[in-house]
Amino acid sequence: MSLRRQAYEWRNIVPVGSNVSNTGHPILTYDAAGAVQATVRQIDPDRPIDIMIGGVGNNLEEPAELRANQFIVIDSVACWPISSAINIRIGTTRYFQDPSGIPNAGMTGAAMPYLPSDATQQFIGHYDTLIPPIYVLPGQAWGIEYTATETLNAGSPVPTLDSQIATAYVRYLLIDGADMLVAMKLLDSNIPVSAETIQWYKRNLIRHSLMADVASEESLSEVLQDMERRLI
Repeated sequence: MSLRRQAYEWRNIVPVGSNVSNTGHPILTYDAAGAVQATVRQIDPDRPIDIMIGGVGNNLEEPAELRANQFIVIDSVACWPISSAINIRIGTTRYFQDPSGIPNAGMTGAAMPYLPSDATQQFIGHYDTLIPPIYVLPGQAWGIEYTATETLNAGSPVPTLDSQIATAYVRYLLIDGADMLVAMKLLDSNIPVSAETIQWYKRNLIRHSLMADVASEESLSEVLQDMERRLI
């Protein structure tokens, strides 16, 4: 498939034992009393953690890096708790910066919360979509950095509620193959890249091709009509 909607969830939780799924996510087990057999790792403030290869929680085996035929559109990020922040890194550049141009911790969990199942806070006017979205071009390395603004999970306790687990989330559109060429063409034309604009561009290509074929046939018919006919 050339267009794929994908998402990645990071959770700061370490199960007892080394059981993980085939995607690297921890497999949680429970004791006879129903308590989860896992701990959450203490996170110190102002120390960015790469949620994909940072060595904390569930991770990937290798950093996120696009192939030469891939293009992604990041349109949503979120984190929890509200005393944390999330930033997007492309190469060595951090997306969220101070007005002076100095990178900061990023968007806070209060502004872009990834709400747990037991959340009691009410968030009004928060963001759930990046406008405009962020483009990662073919061949670029990228990542998501999670930063706590205060010490989280001091002493690495056993969590009893979902809200006690630090989490982060990123959602993006993966474009590859021939659609990647269309995405680059849209970008060169200053047209926003999305699944809708890619389909629009391909429909226009087909329409123009059909119109060109019709015009060629009409021109051929006119030439044949004007030619002198000879009977043998």
